Amino acid sequence: MNELIKQFLEFRKQFTKKQWHEINQLVDSRFNKKAAELQLDDEDIQIISNMIEHSKIMK
Repeated sequence: MNELIKQFLEFRKQFTKKQWHEINQLVDSRFNKKAAELQLDDEDIQIISNMIEHSKIMK
């Protein structure tokens, strides 16, 4: 794991803070677009409902 972290940090050093922020925004934008296209089925809804009921989100 340590080697993987070192590789990531070496990769990250190639970008300025502003560039890294812009890259993250692009990635987040794509994730949001994909999430908006996602169609949940009845099983997904039941699983999510159960997770919410058992979490502290709604308490």
